[in-house]
Amino acid sequence: MKAFTQFALLPLMLLYGGILYAYMGRILVQWELPKGWVSFLILAFSVAGIFALLLIHPIREAAENTWIRTFARWFYRALFPLLGLLAVAIYTRVQQYGITEERYSVLVLAAWLALIATYFLLRQGRGIIWIPASLAVVALLSVVGPWSAFAVAQRSQHRQLLALSQQYQLLQNGKLDNAGKHQTKLPWEVRKRTSSIFDFFADRNALAQLQPQFSASLQLPDSIRQQPRWKQQQWVSDRLFAASQLFRVDRADEHSGTVPQVSTTFRTEEPKVQPLGRGRYWLPTIATLDYRNLSDDTTEHLLLREGTFRLRSTQYRRRLVLEQLRPDGQWQPVLAAEPGAFVDSLARQHPGENKEEENESIRLPATGMTLTASGKGATLRLFVRYINRTDRQDTVKYEYDGNGLLEFVE
Repeated sequence: MKAFTQFALLPLMLLYGGILYAYMGRILVQWELPKGWVSFLILAFSVAGIFALLLIHPIREAAENTWIRTFARWFYRALFPLLGLLAVAIYTRVQQYGITEERYSVLVLAAWLALIATYFLLRQGRGIIWIPASLAVVALLSVVGPWSAFAVAQRSQHRQLLALSQQYQLLQNGKLDNAGKHQTKLPWEVRKRTSSIFDFFADRNALAQLQPQFSASLQLPDSIRQQPRWKQQQWVSDRLFAASQLFRVDRADEHSGTVPQVSTTFRTEEPKVQPLGRGRYWLPTIATLDYRNLSDDTTEHLLLREGTFRLRSTQYRRRLVLEQLRPDGQWQPVLAAEPGAFVDSLARQHPGENKEEENESIRLPATGMTLTASGKGATLRLFVRYINRTDRQDTVKYEYDGNGLLEFVE
């Protein structure tokens, strides 16, 4: 440990610090703003140096290790110019793009490093317990309360959006609805910033703060709440751009040096049921893939001309049952399909060449993946895209994904 510290750790820290000071000298000579990534280099150097000094603190008082005390004093002094460079770098980014959770973390860590460096210069390296103790307090305060990283970042991005909206007159009666229609020639940088801010709130599904700027509702519909998180984020993002009519700048183009072609995309919400007429309905999605809670077996509710129906996937998803709501509030079975028996039959027909494989994927023609079930005045054809059978000990579970054609016989 002692040999490694003297002959490896110290030269590495000196070399790393020398590179950072050389880069700072280049910035001063060329008088250019530091790049954003320099923050992480300085933070890495600072944190690594402090924790290295923590590790060697027990041997610093030995007579042969006076160099450690000298190194510690100069290390803390050397931190201040680098932290000044870091402050300039992060301040530049915050001025341009506001605070995000990452920039918040950099700011807080830089302030903590400055306080720790000042403390140890005054106390001459005594009281190392304050390093982990103060860092724990800072970490706790950064994740809870109105001063947390998320809360501060959310307020900052909201202020950025309001400032851009006022500067470029995007608001009408305080609302952003249809802003892109009355401001059709926004600068490219403004389009990038509004797109980035919309993506920020969509990624976090945090639209409550943006709702006052829109007349249109930003609430997720019930059909989307049941979808995977990435679909919810996509819906939120599409909703913001559709309501505001602002041009979307893809994330891949945000850092592009050129102005790419701007396109507008329109999507419809995925319907649960598509009426085809004469008692026939197309069901675009019949799936259990996103279902993880086996105790909640209802997959879809269907409001049709013939009444209110629901699809239930029961017996570890072995059966698919169509039920109708009666006037007395009870659910009456209409028909039942057997995806479990269907995939059991397929497994017997296609045992696979390697019986020792635990996971097999067998591609079949579409004609061989259709399941039909009939009942009280109705027929359901299930066109399966994917079906899986998992046999584990004494339990067999099923998953499937497809679409269906529901027909009522008058």
